Amino acid sequence: MTTLIVTSSAHGSTREIAERVAEVLRTSQSVETVVEDVAGAAAWLATADAVIVAAPVYEGSLAADARHFLDSRRAELADKPLLFLASGGGYELDPKVREKLESYGPREIAFFRGALVEERLGWLEKLKLKVSRNENYGDYRDWDAIEAWAKSLSGHGVR
Repeated sequence: MTTLIVTSSAHGSTREIAERVAEVLRTSQSVETVVEDVAGAAAWLATADAVIVAAPVYEGSLAADARHFLDSRRAELADKPLLFLASGGGYELDPKVREKLESYGPREIAFFRGALVEERLGWLEKLKLKVSRNENYGDYRDWDAIEAWAKSLSGHGVR
């Protein structure tokens, strides 16, 4: 049994969360996992028994490449246990994003805060944050909660 973790991550924070989930699945539940960027994930779908999509939420919307993957692979994903791991700067997942994710029929939707690391951002992103007065740089990831969530996934078809 293989679980594919599809990740979209502009600056690496969500990818690091996906890698931690994979490590927890491997070590605590002996689940074979593959972590693949969204651009190369389609090649792994046929061999995956379950799929976790880990994607960031930017400005109230799931990352565009993750949305494209989900929309273009909807039929293939419908035949497998599907779970979502969204990350972002807010304290909870925007209801509109949750509604969109629910339309794909997942067994689970989790939201974790991410990291906003100034050194990983481009000048335009920094300018947008400055203008919006939202320069809350820091690592807000709750690794204990992320690991606990990963350990709970066997009840959702991840094995």
